[in-house]
Amino acid sequence: MKRSICGIVIGEASSAEEAKRLAETMKNCPNLMASGTSSNKLYSVYIVPEEKKWWLKYPETNPKATGLEKAQVYIVQNLLYPEKFAFRMPEKKTETAPCGANCQTCPLREEYDCSGCPATTNHQG
Repeated sequence: MKRSICGIVIGEASSAEEAKRLAETMKNCPNLMASGTSSNKLYSVYIVPEEKKWWLKYPETNPKATGLEKAQVYIVQNLLYPEKFAFRMPEKKTETAPCGANCQTCPLREEYDCSGCPATTNHQG
C-alpha cells in the first residue's frame, strides 16, 4: 500500500478576491482536504501519495506559477489520521483537471515524471 503524506499550504495572493478565486479554482481537487481564506491569505490542506511530495512543494518553489505572490508549505511526513485516504473523485473523469490544468500539455508531467491528475482521463497511474 502506498504511503500518503499531508501538505499544509499557506499562500499569499495579491488580494482577498484573488485568494478566494484561487481557493475556488482548487475546490474540486481530489487531493484537497480543506481550504479557506483570511484576507489575502489562502490556507489549504492536501493529502497525496508520498511520491507526489514535489507537487505539494511546488507552490513554495514556484508561487507565481500557481497564482500566488509567495507560499510556505509544511509537510507532515507521518500522517496518523486518516490511516487510509480515498481521493474525492468526480463522477466522470474529464480531459482537464478540476483545477483547469491540461495534464497532456503540462510541463510538470515530464519534469517530475508526473502521472497526471487522478480525476482526468489522461491519468497514468
